[in-house]
Amino acid sequence: MEFDPLGYYKILDVDGHADETKLKLNFREKAKFWHPDHNKAENALEEFQKISLAYDVLSNSKSKTIYDLLALVYTAQDFPDMKTLKLYKAANGAENPFLRVFKLERVADVFKNPHLTKENLIGTYEDALKFINDITKKNWLNGWWSPKAFLFNFKALKNNYNNIGKNDFDNLKLLVHNAAAYFSEDKNDKAYLSAKQALEYANSTQKISIQNFMYTLSPATTPVPAWNYAALKKTQLKIPFFLFMIFFIGLLTVLIPFLKPMFQTSQDDYKITYYQEVRFNTGGETVDDMVVSKIFNIPVDSSDEKMLYHISSAVDIMHGPSEQFDVLQKAVKNQTVRITGYTPDQEWYRVMLDNGEMGFIKKSYLKQGIGLDIPEGSKIFSPAEETR
Repeated sequence: MEFDPLGYYKILDVDGHADETKLKLNFREKAKFWHPDHNKAENALEEFQKISLAYDVLSNSKSKTIYDLLALVYTAQDFPDMKTLKLYKAANGAENPFLRVFKLERVADVFKNPHLTKENLIGTYEDALKFINDITKKNWLNGWWSPKAFLFNFKALKNNYNNIGKNDFDNLKLLVHNAAAYFSEDKNDKAYLSAKQALEYANSTQKISIQNFMYTLSPATTPVPAWNYAALKKTQLKIPFFLFMIFFIGLLTVLIPFLKPMFQTSQDDYKITYYQEVRFNTGGETVDDMVVSKIFNIPVDSSDEKMLYHISSAVDIMHGPSEQFDVLQKAVKNQTVRITGYTPDQEWYRVMLDNGEMGFIKKSYLKQGIGLDIPEGSKIFSPAEETR
């Protein structure tokens, strides 16, 4: 027998398919040979007791089934007592066939000798979320006390992330054990569900034994919940991500006063130190020393009536494209002006006044066309001479 850790099949010289007759025959022959009343060897009593125990287990169909299941995952050294077989339960102590094993590392002894300890935890999917969050929180809390503890914290995070969903043999052992324990208590639905999940972790030979066990039971109708191991892995990253964001925001708060001058633009960068010059097609010119921002220029053609506008109401004409500039002149309602430029957002327009000065006015106050009559000598309009 491949799976016979306690040697029950071997000592009776039978295999797993031996019928009751063969089993009883071999037992009688070996018991007669090793009976201490007839055999005076020093180990006669010990061998006789082994033969009797093996026969007691294998001759009973229920105990034989339990032994065959446990033999799939246990060795002689860790084989449990079949008479007092205990169930593995959820974290809250309730029976639950949908359990898994988690091997998580914890940062320990942070003040004297920081190191990692391994913990085997058993629970449902909801238990797993709590296990992982609790240990991750404690590791990050402990990891700040020394550089060494901090490095162990990162090592634990890496190992815990990589190990989730990879405890195949531990999960096989847990599920097979519980299948046997539920079966011993006649809880066949749960035994079936535990065995069904064990198939996920079993090799081809183990699967045959587990499936043979399942064939003896009525199929359970309860669906097996899915385990999202990717989500369990990612839940560990929430805390370090949150801490990183706090650190990053704190760092920015400290650095902004130092970085701000690098990104600020001095007002002097936009200060125009030259006179703005406007030329007329008649040959005349004028200059203006007003401070302006960057504007889009419109060539001045004093004979062009299309750029003549009038002001809809009495309003201040400013030296620059903002109400923060000084007032150049108070406009008269319906006063006619010439458009010579505008700001990139087209909120402010530059206008020429009759005396050739230029100022800024908001677009909302301008209406196209001539308003009040243009006075004689005005520089905003000079009709072209008619061709004779």
